[in-house]
Amino acid sequence: MIIKLTTDKTDTLKEYVDSDIVKRLDENRNFFMALDEKVYFITFHWLDEKKVTLYANRDHFICATDSDAVMECVDNIDIPDDGILQLHEFMLELTANDVYKLESLENMIISLEDNLLMDKSPSGDGIRDIIKVRKDLLKVKRYYEQMEFLTDEIAAIDPAFGFIDKKFDRLLEFVLHLQEYIEQVREAYQSQIDIEQNNIMKVFTVVTSIFLPLTLIAGWYGMNLQMPEFKWTWGYPFVIGISLAVIAALVIIFKKKKWF
Repeated sequence: MIIKLTTDKTDTLKEYVDSDIVKRLDENRNFFMALDEKVYFITFHWLDEKKVTLYANRDHFICATDSDAVMECVDNIDIPDDGILQLHEFMLELTANDVYKLESLENMIISLEDNLLMDKSPSGDGIRDIIKVRKDLLKVKRYYEQMEFLTDEIAAIDPAFGFIDKKFDRLLEFVLHLQEYIEQVREAYQSQIDIEQNNIMKVFTVVTSIFLPLTLIAGWYGMNLQMPEFKWTWGYPFVIGISLAVIAALVIIFKKKKWF
């Protein structure tokens, strides 16, 4: 028999579980307890952070939660009588589309990588997008870590849950792979930002280097000293010509050195 409850109705579990154990629901975020042979009591938090409490024996399968997605998994159970088999079917339903969801997340990261690395003007928006993905992955990783821990304990008692345990192991490995991938994207994007900043500093350095000799020449003429050029008709054009020649020479040198 399948019984569905909301979290405010968990007192119903006292008909099947000792009241002291039910009280532990508020004290523990996630735990598994084998109350007897083929009698399991489980609590965990789904991806939406809503608590899920499960009780299963040979005759009953009880699910207490406020999560609509989890209740949908319960509705999909089509095994009529055995509560342990219903728990097994529930776990399968819970992970039925997880690989596809993680693949969609991977495709989103690939698209993000393409957009960021093709961006000719890196900005803080790209970093914010990466941080959002990292936070989402951290949330998913914590979920699979708790489920891996719980299914490890269940599989140690009941080998029939070994497949479920291995499935959560693989899902967790997938998430860890995605975390490494988004970290590589972040490093590549940060490198692109660093290169862009270096190019900007290179332009400033080149401009400063070109105008430094002109500043020196202007400084000489600002000393109010008697210079022959002042009395020469072509003095100022001569100085202007020297300045242009200095600029041209520096530009040619920088071009040959490939500094810009």
